[in-house]
Amino acid sequence: MDIRIEDLFYIYESNNVSVVALRGLHLNVASGECLVINGPNGSGKSTLVKLLTGFFTPTAGRILIGDQDIAELDPLRLRREFVASIDQRGNLLYDLTILQNVALGFALLGHARVSATEKARQLLENHGLSHLCDRYPDQLSAGERQFSSLLATMATNPKVLIADEPSGELDNESAEIMYRLLKTLATEASVILVTHDARAESYADRVVRIREGRISEEWRPGEDEVSVIDPFGWMRIKEGTRLSSRGRGRGSGRGRTKNVRPRDIMVRGVDLSLAYGGKQIFSEINIDAGSGELIAFSSTSGSGKSSLLRILAGIQNPSGGEVFINGRSLKDLSREDRANRRSDSIGFLSQGGSKVSSISLADHFAGIETALGDSFKSRLNRALSTFSGGERARIELLRVLADSKPIYILDEPTSQMDEHRSAKAVSIILERVKTGALVIVSTREQALLDCADHVVTLT
Repeated sequence: MDIRIEDLFYIYESNNVSVVALRGLHLNVASGECLVINGPNGSGKSTLVKLLTGFFTPTAGRILIGDQDIAELDPLRLRREFVASIDQRGNLLYDLTILQNVALGFALLGHARVSATEKARQLLENHGLSHLCDRYPDQLSAGERQFSSLLATMATNPKVLIADEPSGELDNESAEIMYRLLKTLATEASVILVTHDARAESYADRVVRIREGRISEEWRPGEDEVSVIDPFGWMRIKEGTRLSSRGRGRGSGRGRTKNVRPRDIMVRGVDLSLAYGGKQIFSEINIDAGSGELIAFSSTSGSGKSSLLRILAGIQNPSGGEVFINGRSLKDLSREDRANRRSDSIGFLSQGGSKVSSISLADHFAGIETALGDSFKSRLNRALSTFSGGERARIELLRVLADSKPIYILDEPTSQMDEHRSAKAVSIILERVKTGALVIVSTREQALLDCADHVVTLT
């Protein structure tokens, strides 16, 4: 179904100041087109997604899906009959099994319960996920949740599908499968991919960039970028080349000169294993990590890297093996004592960051606002929910790193960040390593992998 966006504005209040998130954006998406939208963090991408899905109402301008102005549609009807969306965290109901989640989509189309369940089972089997039928979302890896979310969305037969950073937690192979699947959907629906991931472009019919609330460039895969002049004659000057700090400062882990002083072993994992419902996720993992080191986990989706980080932080128990923090076994500690040890020694960043979105940025950073830097100072009174996905990722990383700890365990710390912000985040992480902290990170960020003292690959 065609989408037509005409002279779209969205203005919100922050600290008694009007902020223009979108400023006269024009965009057409053809029926059956697969469109990729990229752009810097804070450029208006997340705002556009919320407008397309009816969570925000335009300040001015309009969005037409077919011949329907979505401002005239009930938001629930819009999301039930026209537009479906998934983001990096998926859209599953956590008190339902995966089979029930997918069946719900068919039920919403009017299928009887038995028919909906059978169709859901067949859809999961067709995509090699039948083994997940009876499992709940919190028992799945990030990649499995994302694929299950997409199938649950497919079951609703949407006319427009919007995927916001769908590959943010996926390894290369899984991301390619995800993009191929999304591309096949474009034969029946308009598909919009909002992402920083350059891999998505090879599956797109067209790519557009948003900057400062307007479309600035567009191009087709394999062609040069073309600056966009909108119907009113506005044009965004193309961005200049930025000096990137990626991979600088320490050099690659393989080639840089090592500190010859004896290491202080801070985190040790001995014969760690993990199994869920009879399925072995990993086994016999041994880790010795010392002060001033960067340890990186690079892995395929579903290999258990997020679980391994939680085990090392004492948040989750392994199925076998033992974790030692500064020589003390976590097995000997109560849940409360583990939490106290994390509070004293470990800065932990979970995948997806904080689940609290209603409090203000100032409340989230109470007493350590200076860690945010100048770019957020004017927005301290805004709720976390009003920031873009990339901005929230940066906020959570800054919050964890602001508290001086000897150990940092970070799960995908640059996820959802654009290239410029990602380079800055890498620089801050490497600075912590230089000052003697141990950093253990799960990442797809090549700059971190290049600088790591050790890269551990889980498959």
